[in-house]
Amino acid sequence: MVFIDQEQEKFSKQVEKYVTDNGGTYLDAVLCICEEHNVSPEMGGKMISKPLKEKLQSEAIELNYRLPNIGASLF
Repeated sequence: MVFIDQEQEKFSKQVEKYVTDNGGTYLDAVLCICEEHNVSPEMGGKMISKPLKEKLQSEAIELNYRLPNIGASLF
């Protein structure tokens, strides 16, 4: 459990740093970090911390991203 928490924190910090250094959206940052580490976006999605999920959801609402009819949540 501690390992997972540490990995989530590390991944989230990398995403935050990417956005700060390069601009762009959090979604773009998540995808770029996944690509840099040869991790699938599905696996990267599991490494997203709760605060980062909230930022991604807020960003999606702001950018008017359409969610599939399958569910009402991004995660």
